[in-house]
Amino acid sequence: MSGKRHAPWRVTNRQLELDAHPRLRVWRHEIALPDGREVKDFWRIEVPDYAMMAVWTHDGRLILERHYRHGVGDVTLTLPAGGLEPGEEPLAAAKRELLEETGYLAENWSKLGDFVLGANGRFCKAHLFMAEGGVQIAQPDSGDLEDTELVFYSREQAVAALKNGEIAVLSCAATLAMALLEE
Repeated sequence: MSGKRHAPWRVTNRQLELDAHPRLRVWRHEIALPDGREVKDFWRIEVPDYAMMAVWTHDGRLILERHYRHGVGDVTLTLPAGGLEPGEEPLAAAKRELLEETGYLAENWSKLGDFVLGANGRFCKAHLFMAEGGVQIAQPDSGDLEDTELVFYSREQAVAALKNGEIAVLSCAATLAMALLEE
């Protein structure tokens, strides 16, 4: 890796083109590049930051959700996840979403990292976690649109689901892969 310092781009103007807050905002930026070039239409899409978690039950099974995902256009397996409320800490959001979506609490939490989706457009930040010792204390009550079925996979089944495409959402695949590396 070179020691070259890369200068940030400068936003000279920005215009909100679509405001469907809190779900979506689309901005048109005018950008001045470090070499003097100007870009008049640089688009930035913003959606809420979210927390996603790979949670293992007390008996070592991974909690997954099977449901139709409209972005995928099919039924797929996903990990529990959800948006951060204004001012909410990512770990608090992860714990809240886990309880809402699955009825589970977990004892031991570790942070896998924070990642920006969309290198130039930004989109949002994903806060990824792993938890162990999950126990069900309530029935799921997420209020989401999806008709969700909870399924529980062994480590071997989870790896197979990654390889065979049962997990079709990149953020879920990345979170699970990172969690598997932590074990």
